[in-house]
Amino acid sequence: MTSAVHQKCASIGISSIHTERIISNFHDAIGWDASVNGLKPSAPLSAGTWNEIVELSSSSLFEAGLHIEHEEVLGWHQNLGDIHSEDLPLIKNMPRFLQHLKHHGIMISICTSDDRAATNACMQNWGITDLVDFSICGDEVGEECKPSPQPLLELCRRAGLSPDECFVVGDTSNDTKMGSRSGAGFVVGVLTGSGTTEQLLETGADIVLPHIGYLTDLLLLSASPSSSVVDEFFSMSDEFVSLNDDFFALNDEFVPLNESMSPIKKVKAV
Repeated sequence: MTSAVHQKCASIGISSIHTERIISNFHDAIGWDASVNGLKPSAPLSAGTWNEIVELSSSSLFEAGLHIEHEEVLGWHQNLGDIHSEDLPLIKNMPRFLQHLKHHGIMISICTSDDRAATNACMQNWGITDLVDFSICGDEVGEECKPSPQPLLELCRRAGLSPDECFVVGDTSNDTKMGSRSGAGFVVGVLTGSGTTEQLLETGADIVLPHIGYLTDLLLLSASPSSSVVDEFFSMSDEFVSLNDDFFALNDEFVPLNESMSPIKKVKAV
């Protein structure tokens, strides 16, 4: 996207100083921190729908002096979606990970702010299309996107479940807000996205884990988040509890691609 803005500015003769101001305004709008080449916590670029991001991008560029057609910005974002659909998953053996959960009777659904085309491309690229029972995307829910509870409630309707029978796992504050507002049985924050531990806990997470590889043992305590086993484990009074690899008995199969296995140092139990 930044490259596309640079090219557009150069094509219409905007000075380099003005171009940098336009790009800075654009980065602020979508939540991109150029100093670290990464997203700001729970940035719109990671938590918003495609339509929201396109609107933010268009308005920020216009306000900074780059008058551009909405359709052109939409095309930039579509190209971005095509590129990221080829990203590697955050853990190794994603299909095996999901098969492991399904083998134990856990139904798997995806609730995303991305649009349907990009979501389907990702699922196909990762080889998990047939492992996902239900999915709902940002361009299918109208104005009722995350953090509204409606996307999750719709998934529950399709699955024939009530929210309190569901685990919600997410990496942005919009995910944890949706889980909390819908009355989900258990809300898990993971630190593989733009949400910080503090943000995820403050917006509804019952626990925050480094990545989804730690989910296998947590979810398999019971197929129901209302299980007394889960309730007992998370009724600890200490604000922070230390968990070790004896409890989360993970193997290298589900370690993130860019991380070596290490025990959870601190998580909060509520």
